[in-house]
Amino acid sequence: YLAPEYARGGRLTKKADVYSFGVLVLEIISGRSSAKASWSGMEKFLLEWTWQLHEEGRLLELVDPNLAEYSEEEVLRHIKVALFCTQESANRRPSLPQVVEMLSKPVRLYETELTSPGFHTIGIGGSSKAINAVNCPVKYASSADSTAQLTTASVSFSEVNPR
Repeated sequence: YLAPEYARGGRLTKKADVYSFGVLVLEIISGRSSAKASWSGMEKFLLEWTWQLHEEGRLLELVDPNLAEYSEEEVLRHIKVALFCTQESANRRPSLPQVVEMLSKPVRLYETELTSPGFHTIGIGGSSKAINAVNCPVKYASSADSTAQLTTASVSFSEVNPR
C-alpha cells in the first residue's frame, strides 16, 4: 500500500509503514481489498468509503458481515486507529509504538484531530486514478499546538491494459 507521500513524489518516510498498517487493518475489518472500487454501489475505494462512514457516524457498516461475534467498542477503536494511521500528512500519523499503545491500552483517541486519509479516486471509465487533494488548516496534536497550511496538487495516473 503506497503512502500518499511516496505515491506523489517517491518520498519514503518512516510513517509509510504506519499508513500501510492502517490500510491492512481496514481490509481485515471490512473483509475487502483496498483496491476494490465499489462500496454500496458507489465508485469509492476503501479509505474513501471509510472516511465517509466516519463523517456520517456509521463506521460499523464497514465491518465484514461474516464476522460472527465482535465487540463493537473494540472494532470501532481499531477502525479509528486505522484512520489515524492513514491520514494524508505523514506528520499527523502516529509512530508504530504509538499505534501499539493505542491498540493495547485504553488511551484516549482525539477523534477531533483526525484529518482525511490519503486516498485515490477513480476517473471516468475507471482508467485514470487521481490522488485526493487536500487544502485545509491542520492542527497538530503534539504537545506544542501549531497550525500549518497544507496544499497538494492533483496527480493523475494512466493505466495501460494489454489487449
